[in-house]
Amino acid sequence: VLLKRDQAQEQNLINVKITDIDVDLYSKDNVIMVKVNGVEIPISNLPYQHPKGQILIRQKDQGIALHAPRYGLQEVFLDQNALK
Repeated sequence: VLLKRDQAQEQNLINVKITDIDVDLYSKDNVIMVKVNGVEIPISNLPYQHPKGQILIRQKDQGIALHAPRYGLQEVFLDQNALK
């Protein structure tokens, strides 16, 4: 899990790499966005289960939560105000 801070936009970008899966969570126009292996996943398509079954991405409260318990990652959560 890698946290990047965009100083110009004053926002966080979270990058999670799990085996061959690359997930980006970031804010764009006050909406949390999700990309999996470079492909944007619309919020309307959540919950998202990766075809290999290794990760689950879902809406939680006002943010997005990523779960990969098989790899020891219980939850990464991002909303407009917090990263947990």
